[in-house]
Amino acid sequence: MAMITREAPPGLKKSVDPVRTAPLPRTVLAACAILVLAAAGCGPSKLRPIEGEQEFMREILKAERPALVYFTKDGCAACMFLNPCMDQLYDEYHDRMELAEFSLMTFWSEVKYERIWKAFRIAYFPTVVLFAGGKEKHRWVGEYNGDAYRKVLNEVVGPPAPKGAPPGKVGLAGKS
Repeated sequence: MAMITREAPPGLKKSVDPVRTAPLPRTVLAACAILVLAAAGCGPSKLRPIEGEQEFMREILKAERPALVYFTKDGCAACMFLNPCMDQLYDEYHDRMELAEFSLMTFWSEVKYERIWKAFRIAYFPTVVLFAGGKEKHRWVGEYNGDAYRKVLNEVVGPPAPKGAPPGKVGLAGKS
């Protein structure tokens, strides 16, 4: 097999590849970070964003209805793939439960809300937790299959109303 070599600029050893050893300028790194943030889960979502520990306590743990919380990390590429599933679950269940998104870490992996991070031991993203009566009822980690969520949600709040059903007729086992 023939090896392809090229001449190094004057002053550099032949064994050093000047293209591969040059550090990337900060502007290039910043541009890459912006592209990752723009493409990886930072788009608008139907889920209500929860900001801060106080709002989390008030709107999730003290909620009268069950609450599904989608814990994310800013710029999380893995979370991006779950966004369409979460939006679809919102369309199906928002009339019977709270559905919220809670950004727990920055892009640089700094914890934003340490008390919540420790209390619920969120170690991986995306993590989705179902709360009922202020307590954790079910947890999914890295689950991208909508049917896995529906199975549990149907047990807790009933299945979604069939398409075309009159308003107010929710699939709550005979309750409307």
